[in-house]
Amino acid sequence: MNSFKNSLAIDFGTTNTLAGVWVDQKVELLKLDPFSEDHSLFRTLLYFPHSEKAFYGAEAILQYIENEAEGRLFRSFKTHLSNPQYLGTAIGNRILPIEHMVGLFLLEVKKRAEKITGKPLLKALIGKPARYSMDPIKEGLALHRMKKAAEYAGFQEFIFVPEPFAAAWNLRSHIKSEKLVLIGDFGGGTSDFTLMRLNPRTFKKEDVLSIQGLPKAGDSLDSVFMKNRLNFHFGAQSQYRLPLGSNVLKMPPAILDKLNLPAWIVHLKEKETFEFIKTVQKCSLSPESRKSIDQLIVLVEDQRIFSFFEEIEKTKRILSKELQTSFIFDEPGIQVREDFKRTDFEIWAEPVVSEIFQVMDEMMIQAQVKPEDIDLICLTGGTAQAPLIRQALEKRFDQSKLQTTQAFHSVISGLTQALELWETQGDFLN
Repeated sequence: MNSFKNSLAIDFGTTNTLAGVWVDQKVELLKLDPFSEDHSLFRTLLYFPHSEKAFYGAEAILQYIENEAEGRLFRSFKTHLSNPQYLGTAIGNRILPIEHMVGLFLLEVKKRAEKITGKPLLKALIGKPARYSMDPIKEGLALHRMKKAAEYAGFQEFIFVPEPFAAAWNLRSHIKSEKLVLIGDFGGGTSDFTLMRLNPRTFKKEDVLSIQGLPKAGDSLDSVFMKNRLNFHFGAQSQYRLPLGSNVLKMPPAILDKLNLPAWIVHLKEKETFEFIKTVQKCSLSPESRKSIDQLIVLVEDQRIFSFFEEIEKTKRILSKELQTSFIFDEPGIQVREDFKRTDFEIWAEPVVSEIFQVMDEMMIQAQVKPEDIDLICLTGGTAQAPLIRQALEKRFDQSKLQTTQAFHSVISGLTQALELWETQGDFLN
């Protein structure tokens, strides 16, 4: 039996994480999370009820609810890797750097994988986005932090493989002749593209014509609901005047930026920021402003952030199928109701979608490939299911070339198959 017994493939995602091993020339996906509906999907969530205890995945949500939202729940923390201003966070009296936060999560993946396989897993092939950042310095910082995280998790050897390449490699087993393929991987935090000559028999580095991407995807689409309509309910337009001051002030952009983004809003609870929000509450100039800040304090202090953004995610999914829906969030201290039309969402999302596909268009120009040259276009990732993503592709390519793969499993399947490449060719993309 050829199992590369000490090697593990990990698709560490903004929203979900998956792992696999290569056994007898087959992909074996590991059931990391017994609490999730699909046991192979391990939600990329960390919950600390206090500084000495952490819960992961779907269990993090259950414990968070059971503990009445006490403690800290982190989602989308992968997106902080490229941010030099984000050093980490405080959990009680414990300082947790971002590389240790990611490392803790990868260590939990490693422990669960070892329990399932019954053997030590010392080598890891870890997926990475095509671009953590468009800034090369920030890109380098993210990779440095990921290396530190992998070391923290206890892996003795590891390499990082672009996720869109993995999706392309998974497609290799489904073709019979060489094809020029374009892979679009649209996840929670990044949108990635690979342009590759795919051959079912052999692999050469030269077959990869280009790998590009940018750090915008599902979370960016979620944020447009908050930015364009919902943040009004949480003080975005509040006005206040400081004691002994004469100027009428508005909520600072630094607060609004955190309020609008799924990965950042949890950090409104950090001491200095939260004290400032309380000051704005006391100094509000109208009952409406005070009420909206009251709701923001409940959202942050009572840890309703996760459930609120889950409702936004649900709204986005509904608008992918329906023309309109109502957003209703009615909990003690927070009452929000807004009606949304799909056309609203598409207008708000258009700048994000344009930026995503500008990267793809530029990649094809640089590779001197025309749309008609492409034989097959493969879409993967949860955000690939959004109609506006498919519409953008249909404007550029013959619809008959579009193919949607398993939303969550194509990348991990490709990464796991690439374990064999790693074994035979070393770091095969470098």
